[in-house]
Amino acid sequence: MVVIATIGWLVWPSSPDPVVLKAGTPQHLVTVTIDSLRLGDTAVDVTVTDRTGAAIDHAAVQVQAIQPLMGHAGAPVPAAATGSGHFRAASVSLMMTGPWELRLFIDAHHGIDQVTLPLWVGG
Repeated sequence: MVVIATIGWLVWPSSPDPVVLKAGTPQHLVTVTIDSLRLGDTAVDVTVTDRTGAAIDHAAVQVQAIQPLMGHAGAPVPAAATGSGHFRAASVSLMMTGPWELRLFIDAHHGIDQVTLPLWVGG
């Protein structure tokens, strides 16, 4: 069942609309909005809250794109604070089509929290 779901996810065509992903850790809830899942550079918006939903304002957030099958990884891109709990990495490079991981590093002064989200990049 998991294999069929994974294959379906991998071959599903990507939407031209922004993609919204949600994840969580024991310390944070994260919402990621990606402008375009196409080849090239794209902006990545990140919203970070604590587990109760309160915005995390004073954090350092970095976004890294990793292509695990080919061993490609871009340098972590610092995300600038844009508002209460909102951060934007203006130019995250997606160098090839296929499966990617978007790795977030959140330093909210209690240690670094890490979140990994799967992506499929189309042409």
